[in-house]
Amino acid sequence: MASDRSAPWFEHTSTPTATVEGATHLVRDVNPAFCSLVGRRRDEIVGKPFCELLPHSGECLASLDRVYHSGVFSNHAGEERSDPTPVFSSYLMWPVREGDRIVGVVIQVVETPPLHQQTRAMNEALLLGSIRQHELAAAAATANLLLQAEIIQRAQAEQDALMLTQEISHRIKNNLQTFVALIAHEIKRTPAEFARGFTAMETRIAAIANLYDLISSSAGQTVRVDAYLRKIANGLAASLLEPSSSVTIDVVAEEVEIDSHRAVSFGLMINELGTNAIKHAFPGGAGRLVFGARQIDGQLEFTVADNGVGMTPKAAASDLGSHGSDYVAIFVRQLGGLITVSPAIGGGTVVTVTAPVSLTART
Repeated sequence: MASDRSAPWFEHTSTPTATVEGATHLVRDVNPAFCSLVGRRRDEIVGKPFCELLPHSGECLASLDRVYHSGVFSNHAGEERSDPTPVFSSYLMWPVREGDRIVGVVIQVVETPPLHQQTRAMNEALLLGSIRQHELAAAAATANLLLQAEIIQRAQAEQDALMLTQEISHRIKNNLQTFVALIAHEIKRTPAEFARGFTAMETRIAAIANLYDLISSSAGQTVRVDAYLRKIANGLAASLLEPSSSVTIDVVAEEVEIDSHRAVSFGLMINELGTNAIKHAFPGGAGRLVFGARQIDGQLEFTVADNGVGMTPKAAASDLGSHGSDYVAIFVRQLGGLITVSPAIGGGTVVTVTAPVSLTART
């Protein structure tokens, strides 16, 4: 009979397995699990009668004889060892054929401890599982506490940074407002024909002060454009328009935001465009100026529109080359935007600036 060691399952299965041959049931081969079961080496087992390996072999050998002579699978169960505790073994037996002739039997041994040993083993497994579960739960609780502490620490650090930013912005705003007040005082002492430069400077500094006022009360890294436009409109009205003026400045803007890094350029650009419109669009002393903002197609769109006298192409070209428009061009470039000037429906001028919602850092 060919050795079953040629089959991978025979060598590597964890179930003790032996093959016997002939009517005397001589051991042909055994696997390592069988050697471990009986406590002998393979060379001490092979060639010996299988009955020598069993403490009580009568019934088992009778089953072996039946399988060998009948060619029918059989199993046998019985108590095979009683020291120190009984172990019940089940023997599964298959006939081995060569052609029509039965030449041997394959035997697998399955040890089954008695009920109290099974119960103890299950209890031990449950206890070990419970201990492991407790250890995992304790480790998870510790990790959760550490994570919560880190979250609290980071939140506190962010809150501290925000409060510091707000405090610095508040102080900058106060300093800029002091400069505005000093300039306003100088304007009152300066003849009207020489005060224009002071007035332009006053509105520019006021626009920056308004920005830091918004930042000091903001909870993030962006500035609400509509709120900023209202502050600029109020500042221009207070600086450039007499109480009796019939020129109004309105804001029609969506609730869009701009990052604080570009907010200064944005505010100064609107201030320059608004100042230019107030000076040139309303020679009759009456009219309406509208600041607008919206987000469309992934772009921010800002408009300064008036219903004044409008601009001829020649005047528009002249204005774009003026000193104030040089500033506007710089601010538009800092926004990463484009500027267009067009006539308004019904008369007047519309200046439109489009810029990306967020500006990628440039080298």
